[in-house]
Amino acid sequence: MDKEKVRSIIETTLTSGNKIPGLFELPKILGIKNKLESCTSITEVIGILETNRSLISKSFGLSEAILNDGLVKLRECK
Repeated sequence: MDKEKVRSIIETTLTSGNKIPGLFELPKILGIKNKLESCTSITEVIGILETNRSLISKSFGLSEAILNDGLVKLRECK
């Protein structure tokens, strides 16, 4: 797994949103970030993102289409 490529896809997707996490969302988002950084496969990364889809969408102001596009790009990294 090319961690830099995965990181780039995730960062690009998150910056496409129109919000930044609020004070109460930030600890949860940082927990997700830590889990993502310890992943060893794309499948693990996608699983974590799917499990936390609602929180991520809400926290970063992402539409379903943008989040789905990011997940498709991650799946293509396999």
